[in-house]
Amino acid sequence: MKKILLVLMVVAMASFLFVGCLPGIVDDGDGDDVDDDVVEVAMTIEKEYTDADGVTFVACGKDVIVTLPITVEVDYVVYVAVKVWDETLEVYEYHCKEAGTPDATRTVWTFTDYTGICGEAEVDECEPICLVAIVQHPCCPGEEVALRIVSLDCTPPELDLFVKFTDCEDECIDPDPCVPAVPGAYMEWTSRTTGICDTVDCCKDACSGDNGWSLVVDPDICLGPCDTVTGTGCPVEGVLDCGCLSYATAAEVTPVRTGIHYVDFTFEDNVGNTVKSTWKLTFDTDSLVTFEVDDTPSTVFTAERTLTVGTTGWYTVYDDPTCPPATFE
Repeated sequence: MKKILLVLMVVAMASFLFVGCLPGIVDDGDGDDVDDDVVEVAMTIEKEYTDADGVTFVACGKDVIVTLPITVEVDYVVYVAVKVWDETLEVYEYHCKEAGTPDATRTVWTFTDYTGICGEAEVDECEPICLVAIVQHPCCPGEEVALRIVSLDCTPPELDLFVKFTDCEDECIDPDPCVPAVPGAYMEWTSRTTGICDTVDCCKDACSGDNGWSLVVDPDICLGPCDTVTGTGCPVEGVLDCGCLSYATAAEVTPVRTGIHYVDFTFEDNVGNTVKSTWKLTFDTDSLVTFEVDDTPSTVFTAERTLTVGTTGWYTVYDDPTCPPATFE
């Protein structure tokens, strides 16, 4: 694989040229014969991410944009493909070749939801691929005009996530005299578990790395959410203060509070692969009754969470099988 990449990098140095009618030169209009402005073909991928080591990661199913310095003539088409060396035939082949859609000027070509993975391509997660742009006439083999080495990251982050609900009257703080007291609970969450000997954070992304996460409590299109808590990277942990998660009111008591609350959870890696779910919390007049999670998310909550074995009051929302069993000691 390393030898292949070295060959591809050499090819890349010479690939930013058109053949015939598509030179990579734009006339600056100053009347001299000196080419002051050299414009290369640009290939960009939606939400691409380059890490500190210079490795560029891209997700599957993102838009690829190829921008050319001059118009591509009618009957010519711009393609993107994965360039692969066939060791048996000792030739390069184009896998997952797809035609783009041009704009009105035929200089910007869009490849919507391009994956870089198809039936003929065997691509390992986090491994580099050679992505090329090709200008081709139906009667010709085509010419490569841009080449990029990128690594595919098509898997969302992985994590354990535990949630706990505690009655607000049990908080070790004095109540705020300016905030009306509403019976309810506060919520804690963490991707870490603690044992006798160590603390384990089961939260990771193997390729591009973990990025931001958020919890949106009782989202409402018109009124906005009751609260939004955000964070970056691992661990995924925090506390939602009292005020949002209210208990249900007793029969014939007003104002009526149903005790039903919703939480939207989102966690992304650096190229936009996302863990997403909606939680439905149902409280009675003094405690949590059911904790349901929909991983679709949709409007059907069928995955009820129960208290995690070996813990005190913690529910398991996500359970990474590669992590040790949860303990909170």
